[in-house]
Amino acid sequence: MKKIMTVLTLGLAMSNQAMSQELPKASVQLATQTQKLKIYTLVAPPEMFANTTHVIELPHELIIVDGQFFAPYAQQVKALADSLKKPVTRFYISHGHPDHYIGFGDAFPDVPVYALEETKKEIEKEGPETLKKRQEQFGGIIARSLHIPEHVQQPGKEIIDGVTFIFEKSQDNEAAVSLVIKVPEAKTYITQDIVYNKVHLFISGNSDGWRKALKKVAGEHQYTLILPGHGNPSNPSVIEEDLKYLDFVDKTLAGSKSKEEYKSKILAAYPDYGGVHLIDIYLAYYLKKDWAEK
Repeated sequence: MKKIMTVLTLGLAMSNQAMSQELPKASVQLATQTQKLKIYTLVAPPEMFANTTHVIELPHELIIVDGQFFAPYAQQVKALADSLKKPVTRFYISHGHPDHYIGFGDAFPDVPVYALEETKKEIEKEGPETLKKRQEQFGGIIARSLHIPEHVQQPGKEIIDGVTFIFEKSQDNEAAVSLVIKVPEAKTYITQDIVYNKVHLFISGNSDGWRKALKKVAGEHQYTLILPGHGNPSNPSVIEEDLKYLDFVDKTLAGSKSKEEYKSKILAAYPDYGGVHLIDIYLAYYLKKDWAEK
């Protein structure tokens, strides 16, 4: 797995301290607001996976969705939460991919963490070893501790601090199981990794279930703000772009004779997309294909 280090632009000769100092900052934006809430979105830089964390400010408390991969970005989330001067009462993990949960353990050691039962079990089983391996690879920019979800989030409707939330389980999309959160009052659909915005999608297998999940989101016209798991907040037009991307991936996989040919075609078709290292990672370790290399 040490090859993963080569796909980042940090430089092998840098010390852990220097690496932490040189990391580019994440962006923070106010995605939406109503009389009862505000939603802030923090997006890691494109070269650092562009994964997102959403901080939902309610009248008396904060809810946070997803915890970043690199610890310095989780610390940025902590600084944002501290600036709002309200307690974090719930921290949701959308799915079991490490770029959404291994970063926040040091920054939020005491918050109640919620996840779907499948995700909770996955992190319990794989999280400690995953954290250890990433610490060995990246040193001081990986959190020292892991915060495993203690609470199982059940699908359904809940009112939290006077605001209605709808929790759903989505299966067989970018992840095997993922938590979707809807906020009707803000017309907001927190899809996380079902949707990517101008970031290369992480391809690890058959994409039919992913298409189904995207079309479900597209069909719920009452939601006008889409909060993706990678990239900036968007409107529903991003869904059509992701569907086209998946179609292009399938066509390109079928027509490429090597990983290098496949990657070059993807980059040529989507030159302005971030998260290029995601392609290297899934080609190296996750996407199983018998390449007919010459």
